[in-house]
Amino acid sequence: MNFINLLLKGMVVGVSNVIPGVSAGTFLVLLGIYDQLIEAAGNFLTNKSQRKDYFLFLLPLVIGAAGAILAFANLITFLLERYAVPTQFFFIGLILGSIPTVLRRHHDMRPSRPRVVAFVLGLGLVVLLAVGERRGIGGHFSAGATSLLALFFFGVVGFFGGGAMVTPGVSGSYIFLLAGAYEPIMQAAASLTQPPVHWGVIVAVAVGAVVGILVCSRLIDLALKRQPAVTFYAILGLICGSFVGLWPAELDVSISSLVGLLTFAVGVGIAWLLGKPTGLAERRPQ
Repeated sequence: MNFINLLLKGMVVGVSNVIPGVSAGTFLVLLGIYDQLIEAAGNFLTNKSQRKDYFLFLLPLVIGAAGAILAFANLITFLLERYAVPTQFFFIGLILGSIPTVLRRHHDMRPSRPRVVAFVLGLGLVVLLAVGERRGIGGHFSAGATSLLALFFFGVVGFFGGGAMVTPGVSGSYIFLLAGAYEPIMQAAASLTQPPVHWGVIVAVAVGAVVGILVCSRLIDLALKRQPAVTFYAILGLICGSFVGLWPAELDVSISSLVGLLTFAVGVGIAWLLGKPTGLAERRPQ
C-alpha cells in the first residue's frame, strides 16, 4: 500500500471517529486494513525488527485521521443535523455491506457453539452501549478543565475511547457520550482552529487514546492468532449490534425516508466495492 492510499483510508477512519454510532473499527475492516493495523499497533513496542514497517504503515493513517477530524467534523455534524435519516441509512448500508468482508477473513467460518456465544456477546455489548447512550448516562466536565481530577477523567475516557476505535462495531464517540465527555472533547478539538486551545483536555484524551489503542490492539492481535474464527464471530456481533445505535429514532414514510433508501443502497454498493477477499496471511502491513 502506498502513502496516499493509506492517507485517504486514514481520512475515512478519522471522519468515522466523530460520528456517534459509527465504528472506526468497522471501517478498518471495510477498507481491508483491520488485520494490518492490529498487527502493527499491537506489536509496535515489542517487535523491534518490524518497527520501521509498522511506523511507515501507521504514519499516513494517523495523519489522515487527524486531518479529517479537523476538516470534516463540521460537515458531518451539519449532515446529521439537517439530513439525519439519509445520512444514518448511508452508514447502515456501509456497515451491512461490510459483513461479507468479515465472513471472508478466515477460511473456516462455520457456526459452532463457542462462535455463536462470541457473536451474541459482541452483539449484546454494543446494544447495551447504545441503550446507555440514549438514556444519557455519564457526568460532565468542561472543555477548559485543568484540575488533576478532570484531566485524569479525560485520560481514562480517552483510554476506553481509543480501545473502542480499534474494536469493530464499538464507537469511540459512544464511549465519550456515555461518560458525558463528548461535547467538551469536540469543543477541545475545535479549539485547535479557534483559539484559545484547550491543551489540557486535548493532551489527556490523546495520551489515553494512544495507550488504549496499543493495549486493545495487542489483545485483539493475540485473540486473532489463537482463536481467529471465534474472534471474527465476536467482531461480526459487534458490527451487527451497531445497527441499534444508527437506526433513526423517528422513521416514517416521507421524502427523507425514501432518500434514505437510496443512500442505503449507495452505502452497500460502496462497501461491496471496497471489500476485498483477504485472509489471515495478509495481516502484516506491506
